[in-house]
Amino acid sequence: MNGVAFEHGARAATRFLDTHRLSARTPFQTAGWWRAWIREAADAEGTTPVLVHVTRTDRPTLVVGLQLHRDAGAALLRPLSWPWADYNEVAAVDDASSTAPEPDIAGLADAIDRCQREFGARLELSNLLLGGPLLRAVSELGATPRPSDTVFRLDLTDPDIVRRVSERRDMRRKRRRIERLGTLRLTCADTAERVAARLPDFIELHTRQWGERPDTVAPFDGGVVDRTYAAIAAEPSSTARIHELWLDDTLLAGWFGFLHERTYYAYRAAYDPGHARDSPGHLLTAAMVGELASRGTDTFDLTRGAYPYKLELPSSQEPTMTVGREQPCPV
Repeated sequence: MNGVAFEHGARAATRFLDTHRLSARTPFQTAGWWRAWIREAADAEGTTPVLVHVTRTDRPTLVVGLQLHRDAGAALLRPLSWPWADYNEVAAVDDASSTAPEPDIAGLADAIDRCQREFGARLELSNLLLGGPLLRAVSELGATPRPSDTVFRLDLTDPDIVRRVSERRDMRRKRRRIERLGTLRLTCADTAERVAARLPDFIELHTRQWGERPDTVAPFDGGVVDRTYAAIAAEPSSTARIHELWLDDTLLAGWFGFLHERTYYAYRAAYDPGHARDSPGHLLTAAMVGELASRGTDTFDLTRGAYPYKLELPSSQEPTMTVGREQPCPV
């Protein structure tokens, strides 16, 4: 038998996440990411969390995370943690007894339709994975997808790509120049405790680089952004990591990201502006690519945004998708 249920509101959604173990297609659908964002950011964003889950006896339970906005009486459903998440997709409640590999797209489409009817809301989804269950389900409802942002990925299983990134001629030259001043080393905070311990220094580094720039997205300001990152860092299931490049005891660059299902997701980077001429961010990326490849990571996902440094790398490009659907007519 099939069923659809809604967990409406922060308390109900958090209770569901606390009592179910999820498998997530990206780090932005882990229980840790959703739980931290709901606790620290949802209220500040003026939105109500809604978890829609499809229950079946013969397939895994799919979970769609949404957030409900109301403005002057109009209701709008967006992906949970929009616009913070770089990718939006479904999660699934782990069910070891299920052997069906194919997600229930028809059931998922029905759940989304019923959710829209329940709240009388328009649906607006962005940054959906190409070919993913969420895009397929909304498309089955008759919505027409269109390109959203471009994402960039490095194939770490290709030795030539790893070599081209980690041993670029200009990077070798800059590395030799900066190593005249001391010893370069790469570190990684890879547990919730270590990430939490290193996060204040990462925030301070990011503020030094971005604090006065008008194009900063969600700047650290001692408020909700800082608290949300700290909450995500404290959640073991969020798979958060902080990689750092040091010159002796001087922190040159850092990357706050996620190592999830053999893919590294590069989420937010920062470097010391005082060493800008030495390209510390590029040096950090080069060091990380070699280190991650040696540890069996398949992909370095540079996430969305066509920034110049991504275009310089031998990365593949793929669009994410946006799709909207008007409020369904009452039955």
